[in-house]
Amino acid sequence: TRRTMTLRPFAAILGGPVLVTAILSASASAADSPLHTIRTTIDRIVTVFESPEYRGPDRRTARIGRVGAIVRPLIDEREVARRTLGVHWRDRTEAQRTEFTDIFMRLVQQSYGETFDRQARKYLDTVQFLYDKETIDGDFAEVATRIFLPPQNKYFAINYRFHKVGGQWRVYDVVVENVSMVRNFRTQFYRIIGKSSYDDLVRQLRAKLERLATTRPAS
Repeated sequence: TRRTMTLRPFAAILGGPVLVTAILSASASAADSPLHTIRTTIDRIVTVFESPEYRGPDRRTARIGRVGAIVRPLIDEREVARRTLGVHWRDRTEAQRTEFTDIFMRLVQQSYGETFDRQARKYLDTVQFLYDKETIDGDFAEVATRIFLPPQNKYFAINYRFHKVGGQWRVYDVVVENVSMVRNFRTQFYRIIGKSSYDDLVRQLRAKLERLATTRPAS
């Protein structure tokens, strides 16, 4: 299936540094396909940026919070965390797994939320989103898409990887230009654990969260 539509702000971000927050979700029923989930979620996020209620620099925090509320519920956060930690997940207690999932997902949202918001406003009304192919194999699926950025005259290939959990499709990875988000994080985490320890990884993630909490990016 291939469709083209003009998206105002959101699509540009999916090919850029905010790919993690662009893992897509929606309040979709179990009957909804992964492709439908992506399309409806984009529509919901575009609506946030177009709404007078969320417009303007003074509404930035509210916008980011609203986008997060749309994006996060149907991400399989535990699965994303498990895959990024890889073999080191096996050695963690249940309490450690819960802690890591929470820290990692909060870091993802805080790290990229401001950048997402800034870039989304920048690319308002300029982007095209192309739905190329949906492949479903049992409880796994992949949606191949491309984003066209007219200012750069460039296409970005973005694939969304889903699996079915409790009858609903949940995203567990995003691949932008053949770079897997999960694999990218896993490489970084393995390096830190290999040089020091898992506990040091958690300390570094917490420290970064604290730094982000006290730093406000420019508008």
